[in-house]
Amino acid sequence: MPTTHTQIETAETLDFPGAITLRILLSGNDTNGAQEVFEDIVQPNIGPPRHIHEHQDETFFFLEGDFIAEIDGTLYEMSAGDVAFIPRGTVHAFKNVGSTAGRLRYIFTPALKMEKMFRAFHAALDGGALSADDMAKIAHQNGQTMVGPPL
Repeated sequence: MPTTHTQIETAETLDFPGAITLRILLSGNDTNGAQEVFEDIVQPNIGPPRHIHEHQDETFFFLEGDFIAEIDGTLYEMSAGDVAFIPRGTVHAFKNVGSTAGRLRYIFTPALKMEKMFRAFHAALDGGALSADDMAKIAHQNGQTMVGPPL
């Protein structure tokens, strides 16, 4: 497998207005399916619903801002520099609890269909908000399970 490099300024960006700006830093195609790396800029009081990745581990790197993360029923306060590992099959979610936008990176191992799922979420916006039902359906089609409301 060849090495790869992504410049943050040219990374593919998916904007979910008023919520999250998602950058695809490494695609599963870049890593022969070994992993995918994403970065989110998360607006205050925003985070995804509680969910499970059945066949992937996920690692969060909190870069800027103040977050909470719920992992397997335990709530953690996360600040810049903190890291969290979420084993596959574990219910989890995060939320920006700060007053300004926060930033985190996360890695999925192996890649599987995360990139496809995020693109499908973005396509489903169609100029409006993404409903919880649409999000759950798209997640299920891509091997993920939504199991509860956001934090």
